[in-house]
Amino acid sequence: MSANKILLSVALATAAASAHADVTVNTTTSGNASFIDVGGTGVISIKGNRQRSDQAVGGKNQALVIDIDGRRFLNIDDKKKSATVTPLDSIADELKKVGVGTINATLTKTAQSKTIAGVQCTVHDIRLSLPFSPTGQTGQGMDLNMLLTGTVCLSTTAPGLADYQKFYKAAADSGFIFGDPRTAKSPTGAAQAKAYAEITRKMAEAGMAMESEINIDASGDSPMAGMFSKLAKSHIVTTVTGVTVGDVAPDKFDVPAGYKVKNK
Repeated sequence: MSANKILLSVALATAAASAHADVTVNTTTSGNASFIDVGGTGVISIKGNRQRSDQAVGGKNQALVIDIDGRRFLNIDDKKKSATVTPLDSIADELKKVGVGTINATLTKTAQSKTIAGVQCTVHDIRLSLPFSPTGQTGQGMDLNMLLTGTVCLSTTAPGLADYQKFYKAAADSGFIFGDPRTAKSPTGAAQAKAYAEITRKMAEAGMAMESEINIDASGDSPMAGMFSKLAKSHIVTTVTGVTVGDVAPDKFDVPAGYKVKNK
Protein backbone atom coordinates (compact mmCIF):
# COMPACT_ATOMS: atom_id res chain seq x y z
CA MET A 1 0.00 0.00 0.00
CA SER A 2 1.35 3.46 -0.90
CA ALA A 3 2.15 6.05 1.74
CA ASN A 4 -0.75 8.25 0.54
CA LYS A 5 -3.21 5.35 0.86
CA ILE A 6 -1.93 4.58 4.37
CA LEU A 7 -2.36 8.22 5.41
CA LEU A 8 -5.84 8.28 3.88
CA SER A 9 -6.81 5.10 5.75
CA VAL A 10 -5.55 6.54 9.04
CA ALA A 11 -7.40 9.81 8.43
CA LEU A 12 -10.66 8.00 7.66
CA ALA A 13 -10.30 5.79 10.73
CA THR A 14 -9.59 8.79 12.92
CA ALA A 15 -12.63 10.64 11.55
CA ALA A 16 -14.85 7.62 12.14
CA ALA A 17 -13.61 7.27 15.70
CA SER A 18 -14.12 10.94 16.51
CA ALA A 19 -17.61 10.94 15.01
CA HIS A 20 -18.93 8.86 17.90
CA ALA A 21 -17.96 9.44 21.53
CA ASP A 22 -19.35 8.65 24.96
CA VAL A 23 -20.65 11.70 26.81
CA THR A 24 -20.74 12.40 30.56
CA VAL A 25 -22.75 15.32 31.95
CA ASN A 26 -22.54 16.38 35.62
CA THR A 27 -25.49 18.28 37.08
CA THR A 28 -26.99 19.81 40.19
CA THR A 29 -30.75 19.89 40.71
CA SER A 30 -33.03 21.70 43.14
CA GLY A 31 -36.72 22.30 43.56
CA ASN A 32 -39.75 20.16 44.30
CA ALA A 33 -41.79 17.70 42.25
CA SER A 34 -44.49 15.12 42.86
CA PHE A 35 -43.35 12.67 40.18
CA ILE A 36 -39.55 12.56 40.61
CA ASP A 37 -37.10 13.13 43.45
CA VAL A 38 -35.19 16.39 43.03
CA GLY A 39 -32.39 18.09 44.89
CA GLY A 40 -28.81 16.90 44.77
CA THR A 41 -26.08 16.08 42.30
CA GLY A 42 -26.28 13.87 39.25
CA VAL A 43 -24.25 12.26 36.49
CA ILE A 44 -25.67 11.38 33.08
CA SER A 45 -23.61 8.97 30.98
CA ILE A 46 -24.47 8.27 27.34
CA LYS A 47 -22.98 5.45 25.31
CA GLY A 48 -24.65 4.93 21.94
CA ASN A 49 -28.28 4.00 22.55
CA ARG A 50 -27.93 3.65 26.30
CA GLN A 51 -28.02 6.24 29.05
CA ARG A 52 -27.34 5.94 32.77
CA SER A 53 -28.47 8.61 35.22
CA ASP A 54 -26.96 8.56 38.70
CA GLN A 55 -28.48 10.94 41.21
CA ALA A 56 -27.67 11.54 44.87
CA VAL A 57 -30.82 12.72 46.66
CA GLY A 58 -30.94 13.13 50.42
CA GLY A 59 -27.91 10.91 50.91
CA LYS A 60 -29.41 8.11 48.81
CA ASN A 61 -27.95 7.13 45.44
CA GLN A 62 -30.33 6.28 42.60
CA ALA A 63 -29.38 4.86 39.21
CA LEU A 64 -31.61 4.55 36.16
CA VAL A 65 -30.55 3.06 32.82
CA ILE A 66 -32.50 3.66 29.61
CA ASP A 67 -31.68 0.88 27.15
CA ILE A 68 -33.20 1.79 23.78
CA ASP A 69 -32.13 -1.33 21.90
CA GLY A 70 -33.29 -3.56 24.77
CA ARG A 71 -36.53 -1.52 25.10
CA ARG A 72 -36.21 -1.47 28.86
CA PHE A 73 -35.47 0.56 31.97
CA LEU A 74 -33.11 -0.61 34.73
CA ASN A 75 -33.49 0.77 38.25
CA ILE A 76 -30.26 -0.18 40.03
CA ASP A 77 -30.02 -0.08 43.83
CA ASP A 78 -26.38 -0.49 44.87
CA LYS A 79 -27.24 -0.44 48.59
CA LYS A 80 -29.63 -3.39 48.29
CA LYS A 81 -27.60 -4.94 45.46
CA SER A 82 -30.74 -5.33 43.40
CA ALA A 83 -32.15 -4.16 40.07
CA THR A 84 -35.66 -3.74 38.71
CA VAL A 85 -36.17 -4.32 34.99
CA THR A 86 -39.18 -2.56 33.46
CA PRO A 87 -40.02 -3.25 29.78
CA LEU A 88 -40.86 -0.16 27.77
CA ASP A 89 -44.03 -1.83 26.49
CA SER A 90 -45.49 -2.01 30.00
CA ILE A 91 -44.99 1.74 30.43
CA ALA A 92 -46.47 2.41 26.99
CA ASP A 93 -49.67 0.70 28.10
CA GLU A 94 -49.89 2.93 31.18
CA LEU A 95 -49.27 6.07 29.14
CA LYS A 96 -52.08 5.16 26.77
CA LYS A 97 -54.55 4.77 29.64
CA VAL A 98 -54.08 8.31 30.91
CA GLY A 99 -56.37 9.88 28.30
CA VAL A 100 -53.94 12.47 26.95
CA GLY A 101 -55.02 15.02 24.34
CA THR A 102 -52.90 16.86 21.79
CA ILE A 103 -49.60 18.15 23.16
CA ASN A 104 -48.78 21.73 22.16
CA ALA A 105 -45.10 22.52 22.81
CA THR A 106 -43.07 25.58 21.79
CA LEU A 107 -39.41 26.47 22.23
CA THR A 108 -38.62 30.16 21.56
CA LYS A 109 -35.07 31.46 21.23
CA THR A 110 -34.29 34.72 23.05
CA ALA A 111 -31.45 37.24 22.70
CA GLN A 112 -29.96 36.27 26.07
CA SER A 113 -26.84 34.11 26.25
CA LYS A 114 -24.83 32.64 29.13
CA THR A 115 -21.65 30.72 29.78
CA ILE A 116 -22.22 27.69 32.00
CA ALA A 117 -19.46 25.24 32.93
CA GLY A 118 -17.28 26.92 30.32
CA VAL A 119 -19.84 26.34 27.56
CA GLN A 120 -21.76 29.11 25.79
CA CYS A 121 -25.52 28.69 25.51
CA THR A 122 -28.58 30.65 24.44
CA VAL A 123 -31.66 31.04 26.61
CA HIS A 124 -34.95 29.75 25.20
CA ASP A 125 -38.46 30.15 26.60
CA ILE A 126 -40.38 26.90 26.83
CA ARG A 127 -44.12 26.35 27.03
CA LEU A 128 -46.13 23.14 26.79
CA SER A 129 -49.82 22.51 27.33
CA LEU A 130 -51.28 19.05 27.68
CA PRO A 131 -55.01 18.32 28.13
CA PHE A 132 -55.62 15.01 29.90
CA SER A 133 -58.00 13.11 32.12
CA PRO A 134 -56.80 11.16 35.18
CA THR A 135 -59.61 8.67 34.53
CA GLY A 136 -58.54 8.04 30.94
CA GLN A 137 -61.95 9.23 29.70
CA THR A 138 -62.70 12.86 28.84
CA GLY A 139 -66.03 14.54 29.58
CA GLN A 140 -66.45 13.02 33.05
CA GLY A 141 -65.80 16.19 35.03
CA MET A 142 -62.14 15.33 35.64
CA ASP A 143 -60.54 16.99 32.62
CA LEU A 144 -57.32 18.87 33.34
CA ASN A 145 -54.86 20.97 31.41
CA MET A 146 -51.22 20.53 32.37
CA LEU A 147 -48.99 23.53 31.74
CA LEU A 148 -45.20 23.36 31.65
CA THR A 149 -43.35 26.68 31.40
CA GLY A 150 -39.87 28.03 32.03
CA THR A 151 -36.51 28.63 30.41
CA VAL A 152 -33.63 26.50 29.16
CA CYS A 153 -30.15 27.53 28.05
CA LEU A 154 -29.17 25.45 25.01
CA SER A 155 -25.68 25.03 23.57
CA THR A 156 -24.84 24.11 19.99
CA THR A 157 -21.10 23.88 20.73
CA ALA A 158 -21.02 21.63 23.80
CA PRO A 159 -18.63 18.63 23.74
CA GLY A 160 -20.35 15.44 22.60
CA LEU A 161 -23.40 17.27 21.27
CA ALA A 162 -23.95 14.98 18.25
CA ASP A 163 -24.08 11.82 20.36
CA TYR A 164 -26.19 13.55 23.01
CA GLN A 165 -28.73 14.57 20.36
CA LYS A 166 -28.63 11.18 18.66
CA PHE A 167 -29.52 9.39 21.91
CA TYR A 168 -32.43 11.67 22.78
CA LYS A 169 -33.86 11.48 19.27
CA ALA A 170 -33.69 7.68 19.29
CA ALA A 171 -35.24 7.54 22.77
CA ALA A 172 -38.08 9.88 21.81
CA ASP A 173 -38.74 8.01 18.55
CA SER A 174 -38.97 4.77 20.55
CA GLY A 175 -41.47 6.22 23.05
CA PHE A 176 -39.23 6.44 26.13
CA ILE A 177 -39.81 8.79 29.04
CA PHE A 178 -36.87 10.42 30.84
CA GLY A 179 -37.44 9.48 34.45
CA ASP A 180 -38.32 6.66 36.78
CA PRO A 181 -40.82 4.42 34.94
CA ARG A 182 -42.58 3.66 38.21
CA THR A 183 -44.00 7.19 38.22
CA ALA A 184 -46.04 6.34 35.12
CA LYS A 185 -48.15 3.97 37.22
CA SER A 186 -50.23 6.93 38.43
CA PRO A 187 -52.37 8.88 35.91
CA THR A 188 -50.91 12.26 36.90
CA GLY A 189 -47.37 10.89 36.86
CA ALA A 190 -47.96 9.38 33.41
CA ALA A 191 -49.23 12.69 32.03
CA GLN A 192 -46.27 14.56 33.53
CA ALA A 193 -43.86 11.99 32.13
CA LYS A 194 -45.29 12.42 28.62
CA ALA A 195 -45.14 16.20 28.88
CA TYR A 196 -41.55 16.14 30.15
CA ALA A 197 -40.51 13.68 27.44
CA GLU A 198 -41.93 15.91 24.72
CA ILE A 199 -40.23 19.09 25.93
CA THR A 200 -36.96 17.18 26.48
CA ARG A 201 -37.12 15.99 22.86
CA LYS A 202 -37.59 19.53 21.58
CA MET A 203 -34.76 20.86 23.74
CA ALA A 204 -32.34 18.14 22.62
CA GLU A 205 -33.14 18.85 18.97
CA ALA A 206 -32.01 22.47 19.47
CA GLY A 207 -28.89 21.79 21.55
CA MET A 208 -27.54 20.52 24.87
CA ALA A 209 -29.41 21.82 27.91
CA MET A 210 -26.84 23.53 30.15
CA GLU A 211 -29.39 25.04 32.53
CA SER A 212 -33.16 24.71 32.84
CA GLU A 213 -35.87 26.05 35.11
CA ILE A 214 -39.19 24.31 34.65
CA ASN A 215 -42.54 24.90 36.30
CA ILE A 216 -45.35 22.35 36.03
CA ASP A 217 -48.94 23.16 36.95
CA ALA A 218 -52.41 21.90 36.12
CA SER A 219 -55.89 23.39 36.20
CA GLY A 220 -59.44 22.08 36.04
CA ASP A 221 -63.00 23.09 36.90
CA SER A 222 -64.13 20.35 39.31
CA PRO A 223 -63.15 19.91 43.01
CA MET A 224 -61.53 16.57 42.16
CA ALA A 225 -59.59 18.22 39.34
CA GLY A 226 -58.34 20.74 41.87
CA MET A 227 -56.95 17.93 44.00
CA PHE A 228 -55.05 16.46 41.06
CA SER A 229 -53.76 19.94 40.21
CA LYS A 230 -51.95 20.05 43.55
CA LEU A 231 -50.34 16.68 42.81
CA ALA A 232 -49.04 17.96 39.48
CA LYS A 233 -47.44 21.17 40.77
CA SER A 234 -43.63 21.09 40.43
CA HIS A 235 -40.64 23.41 40.16
CA ILE A 236 -37.30 22.01 38.97
CA VAL A 237 -33.98 23.79 38.37
CA THR A 238 -31.11 21.84 36.78
CA THR A 239 -27.62 23.23 36.08
CA VAL A 240 -24.77 21.47 34.28
CA THR A 241 -21.48 21.66 36.17
CA GLY A 242 -19.36 19.85 33.59
CA VAL A 243 -19.41 18.02 30.24
CA THR A 244 -16.72 15.54 29.21
CA VAL A 245 -16.18 13.26 26.23
CA GLY A 246 -14.41 9.94 26.75
CA ASP A 247 -14.95 6.21 27.01
CA VAL A 248 -17.54 4.99 29.53
CA ALA A 249 -17.30 1.34 30.56
CA PRO A 250 -20.06 -0.75 28.91
CA ASP A 251 -20.84 -2.59 32.15
CA LYS A 252 -22.15 0.63 33.70
CA PHE A 253 -25.29 0.12 31.62
CA ASP A 254 -25.95 -3.47 32.71
CA VAL A 255 -27.10 -5.15 35.92
CA PRO A 256 -23.97 -5.76 38.04
CA ALA A 257 -23.00 -9.39 38.59
CA GLY A 258 -24.57 -10.93 41.68
CA TYR A 259 -27.42 -8.42 41.94
CA LYS A 260 -30.93 -9.71 42.55
CA VAL A 261 -33.13 -8.94 39.52
CA LYS A 262 -36.84 -8.19 39.68
CA ASN A 263 -38.76 -8.10 36.41
CA LYS A 264 -41.80 -5.85 36.19
